[in-house]
Amino acid sequence: MRIISYKETINQNQPDIMKKITKLFMAIGLFVAAAGFIFSGCTKEGPQGPSGTNAAATCQECHNFSDTIVAKFFQYDASQHATGSTTIRATSNICAPCHSSQGFTETVTTGAFNTLAGINNAAPINCRTCHQIHRTYTSADWSLATTAAYRMRYDSTVTVHFTANGGSANLCGRCHQARVASPALTKPSSNTDSISILNNRWGPHHGPQSNILAGKGAYNDEAFGNSPHKDTAACIVCHGGYAQGNIVGGHTLKMTSTETGDNIAVCNRTGCHNGATSFNIGGAQTTISGLYQQLKVKLTTFNMLDTTTMTIKPNKYAQADLAVFWNFMLIDADRSMGVHNYQYTHDLLQAGIDHFITKGY
Repeated sequence: MRIISYKETINQNQPDIMKKITKLFMAIGLFVAAAGFIFSGCTKEGPQGPSGTNAAATCQECHNFSDTIVAKFFQYDASQHATGSTTIRATSNICAPCHSSQGFTETVTTGAFNTLAGINNAAPINCRTCHQIHRTYTSADWSLATTAAYRMRYDSTVTVHFTANGGSANLCGRCHQARVASPALTKPSSNTDSISILNNRWGPHHGPQSNILAGKGAYNDEAFGNSPHKDTAACIVCHGGYAQGNIVGGHTLKMTSTETGDNIAVCNRTGCHNGATSFNIGGAQTTISGLYQQLKVKLTTFNMLDTTTMTIKPNKYAQADLAVFWNFMLIDADRSMGVHNYQYTHDLLQAGIDHFITKGY
């Protein structure tokens, strides 16, 4: 019996193997053709849509070869908004509207004082907070997020509307205002009705500049006057004017520095205070500083003010005394020493001094 070798076996079966391979490739080819047909049927082009906007005609309005955006970033990075570390407060839904970008945007939309919930992944105040960035992808994106009138936290029935410069100060004022007093004063003129203060943080909180500018928020201020800045000045015109590098002006929002002194150019350029060389125009800041120091001494002597922490000493006080303390802290936190609203600041401090003189201090 002859034994057939492996090579001979392959040679004898070669036609059958080739047939099988040919059939396999034919099947694959049919499958691919069918899939291609089905795919082409599913991806058939629809009707031609409207022409889109050419990016070169929009995006380049801002993102061009100029250094405009670079300069703004350079300035803003040196601002207090950018360098602040208070976003941790955004975990509270009461604080989130001013201590996070998301919170501010939410409350501008809802009109509420607080966010629905605290924000853990908080973003600091940034370009998108104050501007309509990437809404239209044109230069219109530089527009402010809002210029509408807003309600005051210290009293929700009070609405403020700054009209100068298109209402731009309304954007800043939403955060730069006093919080509600807790406990609140119901008889701020009473020298007999007392309230116990248990927390040394009682007061208007920080940054109540819009209260001073608007002439609203101090107790017993019905007879207090107001200066022209109330109706003619806007935050961004002064704080954002005449940038000098990243030291003052522009998006630094700073008004003075040891290197440049007062950025008085913003006052001269608006035509309001031509020839002024500092913010102490006509000695106004000197006057306010003197009154501020007088009232500070009286509050300290009365054992109400802790000058180390600049907070109230927890105790039981007459409501009239607490009203003076609140008013003093408005001026302390405002920090402009009369620039924002000289007459209101002057009258407020003088009334506090007179109150303690009457009490023998």
